[in-house]
Amino acid sequence: MPISTTSSRTPFLKSVAIGAAVALLSGIAISSIAAAVPAAYDRQFLSKAADAGSTEIAASKVAQSKSSNEEVKKFADAMVSGHTTVAEELKQLASSKQIEVSDQPAAKHKAQIDKLGRLEGPQFDKEYAASIGVAAHKDAVKLFTDASQKASDPDIKAFAAKTLPALQHHLEMANALHAALAK
Repeated sequence: MPISTTSSRTPFLKSVAIGAAVALLSGIAISSIAAAVPAAYDRQFLSKAADAGSTEIAASKVAQSKSSNEEVKKFADAMVSGHTTVAEELKQLASSKQIEVSDQPAAKHKAQIDKLGRLEGPQFDKEYAASIGVAAHKDAVKLFTDASQKASDPDIKAFAAKTLPALQHHLEMANALHAALAK
């Protein structure tokens, strides 16, 4: 009597088919999870952008109350308004990606704001324009330029690209203010 090979291979083939299906589904699940969680660069960008924005808002609020120069006050008003709007957008974007970002400046920036707050008159105005106006916006423009090119998450990349022109405009305003105060 011949031995039937079909019936002995059936359990083996079922095992192989089930194993292949599990492997395929696992791969799909892993790639879906990977796509849903932004890369380390993207998370770092969101964190740095939130810190930069909250620093500019906090320092500009100090300038609103401390400066007696109308041009400095106008610049500070524009910074509080513009960066508050961007901060809200950034917070919503980060939340949609399950990333928490702070709405407070980091410790080193708090120290910078405290130092700035101890200055008075024209010295305050010049330092605010130089450090928060020019230097902080140069850093922000670089941060957002890089993210608009390097971010892997398309929403984060689009946010950086969309926000960049406003930051570049802020830098132009800051350069003009800084130059006017140097006279």
